[in-house]
Order: sequence, then C-alpha cells, then structure tokens
Amino acid sequence: MIDKAKCFTEAMRQLALEYNAKPEDFTANQVTVTTPAKPDGVRLYSHELPFFQMASTGSGVVITANEVLHPFLKEFTGDTERFKHPYWLFELPHLLCIERELNKYDYTLSSTFHMFLPGKPRKTRIMPCAFTLKWFDKTSVKTLYPNADFPNALSEKENPDRPDVLALAAYDGDEIAALAGASADTDALWQVGIDVKERYRGHGLGTTLEVCCVIASKRSAKRRFTAQCLPIYIRRTSPSTRAFTPRGWKYQALKGKKRKGKPK
Repeated sequence: MIDKAKCFTEAMRQLALEYNAKPEDFTANQVTVTTPAKPDGVRLYSHELPFFQMASTGSGVVITANEVLHPFLKEFTGDTERFKHPYWLFELPHLLCIERELNKYDYTLSSTFHMFLPGKPRKTRIMPCAFTLKWFDKTSVKTLYPNADFPNALSEKENPDRPDVLALAAYDGDEIAALAGASADTDALWQVGIDVKERYRGHGLGTTLEVCCVIASKRSAKRRFTAQCLPIYIRRTSPSTRAFTPRGWKYQALKGKKRKGKPK
C-alpha cells in the first residue's frame, strides 16, 4: 500500500525546492511570490530559469517569477476582496490579467498541468478480455520512440533529464490502444502518465494500466531505494482526470513561455 501522507510530504518538499519556497507555503491560505532558483534535485523540464510559474494545491498559491514581475504580482494578489481564496488566481479573468502583464515582456501563459498523488487503495482491476498487455523496461521502452500518440505516458524521444523507466501497453491486436509509463523525474519522485486513444475510452483501460503501473513502480522503488515508499504522481489524458479528484491529492501548475515572433 502506498503511504499517502509520505507521498504528500515528499511532493511538498519537491515543489518547495522548485518554487524556491517552503513546503508549508503550498497549504497556507495565502499567495507567496518568490524569485526563481534551480538548485540540485529539481525536475528538469527546462535548463533555463522560469520567467513565470504558478502552482496551487487547492489552498495556497506559490508564484516564482522574474523580479520585474514582483511589483505587479504583489499588488495584484494583495487584493483580498478579489482573492478571498488564493486558488481563484487560476480563474480565467485573473489569468487574463496576468497574461496582459506577461505580454509586456514578450511572454505568454503556456502549459497548465494537473497532477495527482494516489489516494485511497484501488480495487483489483481485471483487464478487459479484448486486450493484451505488454511490459517495457528502461531498455525496451526505447523501442516506443519516437512517441507522438501518447504524450502523457512517455516522452516524445529519449530524455536523459527525466528518463522513462517503465511502460505498460494495452494492445488491440497489433495496435496500442492505451499506454501507461513511468519516468524517473528525480531520484525520489516518479511520474506515472496514462493515455488512451479516444475510440478505446470507456473500457477501463486507463484505470487498469494506472493501477498496474503504480504498483510496478513501487516495487521497482523498493529494489532501488532504501526508502520505504517511492512517491508517485499521476498525469492522465485530459478527459479522464476527474476520476482521480476524490481519491487523492492534486496540484495545478501554470507556466509562462517566450512568445514567438515580434511583440505587437
């Protein structure tokens, strides 16, 4: 069984490292603004410091941003009438205000991610009989590259910063209908991602693969690490994310990226 409390503690420690904040900032009823840093141990989605990055666990919000944005952010988020609950920052009208400020520096809001920690124990899943399963280890998973159909499950190509170390595919004949994969984002934190092709949704493939992949990741962790439990977080195909909300903890992250072309 996965120790949810330990997973949560480890996830807060990781987020604090990446947002140059304290773990308790993510659960406090406030907005915290910090200056970006990139110490050892962060998940490497980019080798550059973020210009703007914001995350919330549904209570506190932490923003790490270039110092030129700090006066605006502190004034904007300091409106307690507007932001009675800090996570309201993620509502569209407020994101549009942030977008306009970023545009002044030729940046725009970019990716948004919902990620989840496993919660309550999941029931044993039975694989739908029309499908067969195939496991891939850290060596054989490379045969799945280049990957364009399952972006949540695996990287597009081999990525030494966050290597894919485990994958589980559900086949319909010779076609992969669904894929779950685990990447070693850090030595202490693995990410499990699931993708199901649209025409195969509704058969329980995503949930089945997720359960199997999380269990296998945990067993791999026990062989590799002295820690009792390896924290795992989950990223799914968008239409399926609601399935995780009542079962575990989640966080939402939003980033800004440089705009292409000349600013208008």
